[in-house]
Amino acid sequence: MHYFAGLDIGTTHTKLVIATASLDIVFQEKMGYLRGFGATLDGDEIYQNITRLLENANRELDLSTNDVTIAISAAMHSLLLVDAAAVPLTPVYTWADTSSQPAMDALHEEPAAEALFSETGTPLHPMSPFCKLAWMKFSTPHVLAAAYKCIGIKELVWYRITGQWEIDHSLASATGLFSQQTLSWHKKAIEMAGITEGQLSLPVPITRTLVRGNFQWVIGASDGCLAQLGSGAMKKGTAALTIGTSGAIRMTMSGLWIDEKRELFTYLLDEDHFVCGGSTNNGGIVLEWWQEKVMEQKGETSILVNSFLSAAEKAEPGCDGLVCLPYFGGERAPVWDAAATGVFAGINNHHGQPEFKRAILEGIGFSFRLLLEKLEAAGGNVEKIFASGGFTQSAWWVQLMADILQKPMLLNAADADASAMGAIAVGLKAAGLISNWQEFADLLPPKHSVYEPDANTRETYFYNYQHFCRLCQY
Repeated sequence: MHYFAGLDIGTTHTKLVIATASLDIVFQEKMGYLRGFGATLDGDEIYQNITRLLENANRELDLSTNDVTIAISAAMHSLLLVDAAAVPLTPVYTWADTSSQPAMDALHEEPAAEALFSETGTPLHPMSPFCKLAWMKFSTPHVLAAAYKCIGIKELVWYRITGQWEIDHSLASATGLFSQQTLSWHKKAIEMAGITEGQLSLPVPITRTLVRGNFQWVIGASDGCLAQLGSGAMKKGTAALTIGTSGAIRMTMSGLWIDEKRELFTYLLDEDHFVCGGSTNNGGIVLEWWQEKVMEQKGETSILVNSFLSAAEKAEPGCDGLVCLPYFGGERAPVWDAAATGVFAGINNHHGQPEFKRAILEGIGFSFRLLLEKLEAAGGNVEKIFASGGFTQSAWWVQLMADILQKPMLLNAADADASAMGAIAVGLKAAGLISNWQEFADLLPPKHSVYEPDANTRETYFYNYQHFCRLCQY
């Protein structure tokens, strides 16, 4: 038997999904993190989780007696510094780390830094490794100078497995240090970040494969691009929406497109496919924050989220005029302001916890509606949206998003992580079992659970959305 595995390194869990060549899922499991959360993670813990997941899979499937191709997905924008022995000198700083915010004013005043977006596709924002490094150059130059490599979490895992310092083109395109035109490190960006090219890994195609034992390890791509691929949203007129800790909405383009307004990102899947869209800081993490800080409730993330949703369902659509700008953790697209803050508007004494909670969810939906409008202006009308991420565990939340966006929301029949499934697609291509991404889409189970928008809520959400746009000045 030849198994194909997708290993997804996220910011709250590491997930492993294993399938046959015909995409029959035979194993899936995820492990959360105990030594890091949110803005910083522990690189050693992530590697240990990967080892445990593979051990668990081996007990069930006896992987040692079968051929196994494992492709890796990883969250974008992570950064850690390591010494020559690959020992971490820093935590893993994730997209949620905003410590480089003090460097933003200086970078925005630097014409060369502002010009980088047109070649890298990555906005100037504290999420990006470029900005993190530029801040380290000023705040902790001794740490930066001592670093043998400045890498992302996948590169640490890849080095420990293969002994090679390499990064796939897809993740490199999200660093702010990589030219999407030349598929090489951007010399000016590296100079401004205060590092040398030797401190970076070698960029390689996403199908780069190295054999270790009976495992064929494939370097894979970024989680956002792979969620697009794993959802099957590769055709014109389709988009993919993911809500987990954070969230994003994306569409695939066959040529390189850079947003002149600098509101949407452009990341590379491979040389022929680019993923454009917008990301929000404020997804499921807001629900958890509200339950912990406002409600003073403790418990597992799933318990907190379910409690939040149960209360929100009791409120009527539109929340009796209560509108939320959910920028509680700053915001990425389209405002790109890590210092942005949240707002509730239209509060009256009839509002209680159900209305406040539903207003938060509707505000998250309005954030996506704004991004969808900008995405359609760039790439044409979106006819349907493929949904993935933790929010799909709630049919009510998926329906709410369909109502707010006024688009059909589709869920894959395969109950598996979209980014991990996208990684499996890369593994199939690296092994020569498919020659293009459409062949993978044809292997996916027929779509089911189509959530059609409710026309009865259209007017209410249109009115509240206009209020939302005034609050965020769009």
